[in-house]
Amino acid sequence: MMDRDLALALRSRRPCASRAYARLFDAYGEELYRACRALLRDHDSAQAALRDTFIVAGAHVHRLADAGRLREWLLAVALAECEHHRRPGAPQTPPYPGDPPEDPPPGLRLRVLSGVLGPGLDGHRAHVADRADAFDDDGFPVPPSRRRRRRARAVLPGLTVAVCAVLLMVLAVYVVARTEPERVPAWMGVPSMALPR
Repeated sequence: MMDRDLALALRSRRPCASRAYARLFDAYGEELYRACRALLRDHDSAQAALRDTFIVAGAHVHRLADAGRLREWLLAVALAECEHHRRPGAPQTPPYPGDPPEDPPPGLRLRVLSGVLGPGLDGHRAHVADRADAFDDDGFPVPPSRRRRRRARAVLPGLTVAVCAVLLMVLAVYVVARTEPERVPAWMGVPSMALPR
């Protein structure tokens, strides 16, 4: 099935949500699992990241501007979800290029689709969908690591302006104190006699 058809099925949930997710898994589930497994190097974490990838895909497929790029978009979603599932201190690099790809464990399809559609997991699904809240202009997810850098870049100009304003005020007080010590307010704690002319 073509990407556009898969994206349409996922957006409309027709003929039903379970069929749409099943088609999506059949088309890309194993490839996405292998990508998650290569990044996380752990079966359980890779399975959890794959499940959450499908949750994010179902919740945010409407953001994808070009449905023909569904495969690329799913891989980007999987990468972002792998960052959420990476254990602290785990290696940040994928295995060597010569390493053979891992085969998905038996029952992966059932476990992932049960996590995406099964009863009693509405809270987890809502949390995962809400957590994936940063997308670029094409609808691709912004991974958590890039979000942190983006937030830092957004704060930096304001911080720079504030520091410059404080430095200008200090400079102004210094200039006034040097040229007209009697005009320095007493609350600043600068005795006029102590300032050299």
